[in-house]
Parts: sequence; structure tokens; C-alpha cells
Amino acid sequence: MQYRQLGFIDKADGKVGLTSDKKWLTRDLLDISSQSSDVFNGFIFLIDKGFIRSRERTTTGARIYVGIHLTAAGIDVIEGVEHGSTGKEIFTTTFNIPVDDNMNVESLIQENVGALLK
Repeated sequence: MQYRQLGFIDKADGKVGLTSDKKWLTRDLLDISSQSSDVFNGFIFLIDKGFIRSRERTTTGARIYVGIHLTAAGIDVIEGVEHGSTGKEIFTTTFNIPVDDNMNVESLIQENVGALLK
């Protein structure tokens, strides 16, 4: 997603709007959470944790993120699900998403965001 852009726009009513240069990206993010402010908070969380990186461009009333990519730390926390109970605990603690003992990365994705894969 080297050239993808994701924008968070301050609205007059105090809410946050979401836009992207690709309709599918906006749609998929809003399918995860219909509230743009939740998407924004989740995105900032991932950046703050070092799980994703992006270049930020700010203007009055807007934050645009360009070149979003998953970091090694992001890959490690996801793949950790398949490396025993410690990896599952770290994932659960980080994202507040329980991981059953029999789950792997594929089943975890399918259960939590599987609708996006259809």
C-alpha cells in the first residue's frame, strides 16, 4: 500500500470523516467499525504501537496518511498467535480479542474480519 492514502477529516459537527483514494479501503474500514472516529483511534493505536507506519500530512482540519505498511513488530504480534500460549496472550492483551487455543492466524482473521474476505 505504498501509495495508498487514508484521510481523517474534521467535520463541522465535531465528528471525524473518513476518506481514501480507494473506495474499497474506505468501505472495508467502515465494515470493521461504522464509526470513523473508531477507525481513526484504531489506526493511531496501530501507529503508536509500531505495528504500522505511514507518512502523515496535516492540514487544517485533516490528517492524511500516505504509504501505510505493516512493520516487523506488526507481523510478529500476528504470527505470535501460532507460537504457543504466550503469543496468544500477547495478542489478546494488545487487541482485547480473545484467541482460542485451537486458533491459528487464518482462523483468527476469518472469525474477526472474515466478511471482508468475501
